[in-house]
This record gives sequence, C-alpha cells and structure tokens, in this order.
Amino acid sequence: MSPRPSDPYMRLQLVEAAARILSTEGRSEVTARRLAREVGASTQVVYTHFHGMDELVAEIWREGFRRFGAKLDEPAVTDDPAADFMVQGWGYRRFALRDSHLYRVMFGAGLSALRDGEADDLDAGSATFLSLLTRIERCRDAGRWLVDDLFTAGEVVWAVTHGHMSIELSGYFDALDRDAERTYEECLRRIGLAFGDQPDHVEASLKKALRRARAADKK
Repeated sequence: MSPRPSDPYMRLQLVEAAARILSTEGRSEVTARRLAREVGASTQVVYTHFHGMDELVAEIWREGFRRFGAKLDEPAVTDDPAADFMVQGWGYRRFALRDSHLYRVMFGAGLSALRDGEADDLDAGSATFLSLLTRIERCRDAGRWLVDDLFTAGEVVWAVTHGHMSIELSGYFDALDRDAERTYEECLRRIGLAFGDQPDHVEASLKKALRRARAADKK
C-alpha cells in the first residue's frame, strides 16, 4: 500500500498547533500524541506529514519567516523613504501581535537556526534582515539619515523594535494600562531622530506612515 499523500492544510494545522504549544509550554510538550489531539486526528497524521518532531519544529521557524518576510516586503515603495521604513516597522509589530506564537519561536530559541541551521533556513532569516537594510539604505541615500555602517544600523533598529515587542508580548503594557501603540510610535520617531533626520521631516513621515499602517490593520 502506498503512503497517504500529504495534505497542505493539515500540514499547516500541525505547524500552527506545534507553534502554540512550543511558544507557551516548551519543547517537551510538542509530542505526536498532543498534536494529534490538537488537530483532531490520529498520531499517524504527524508522521504522514513530517519525519519526526525535529522536522516539525524546524518547519515552524520556516513558516514564521515566510510570513514575516511577506509582511516586511508588503509596504509599497514611495517617494518618502522614511515613511516607507516606518510602515515596515508597523508591519513588524502587526506580525508579532497576529502571529505571536510563531514570533516567539522565531526570535526565542529558534534564533539558533541562524547559527547551525540548514542553508535554506539561513537564507529565509537573512532575507528579512536584508529587507530592513534596504529600507534603511533608501533613507540614507535620500539624505534623510546619516548611516556609516548599514549592517550595524539594522541591528540597532532590530534591537529597538524587537525589544519593544518582547515587552509588549509579555503583557507589561496591559498590566500597567499603558498605551503600547503610542510607545511603539515613539520608538519609530526616536529612530529617525537618532539617525539625524530633521524633526519636522520625521513628523511628516510618521503621519503618512500611521495613515498607511492603520489602513493595513483593517485588512
């Protein structure tokens, strides 16, 4: 008897279920029995779609970066590179909130894949960072930002945005009844100012970016 064919929908359901468990309960809880129960199937369905738990966990990381990359590349390129950068920044936050289970895995223990993962994994992770560098480079080339080291500039931006999202996902802002969106907006404002943009130009770009980001939030 030939093996049952893989079902793309079921494969994705398994990845989603595994990501939710992994992000909240840890690797030890990601078992075939638990996943089968989560998707309403037998344990065999896990092995129909994956060779084992290690392959399934790796697929979480890959699926996360596929979605993340699409979100970062989604904003249109306009004649205002600073606004385009900020819209991408809002897209970063939107992904982290809507796909928090994937985000926690990708930027938690999953970051080890950047060190010892497969070539395709390294390419997927690197592509999202290069997308950020492209936006920063446009701000520099337009004379809006002063950037000596593009790669370091990207790391600074990532540290700020990821730092905020780690705090936001921890529940801090909700617990203290603080406005997380307002704080994130200030992060984007301060990034522009720190790289030497003019305050009035920052505010004009931020206004455009907010309008575009809120339109994207409704999709």
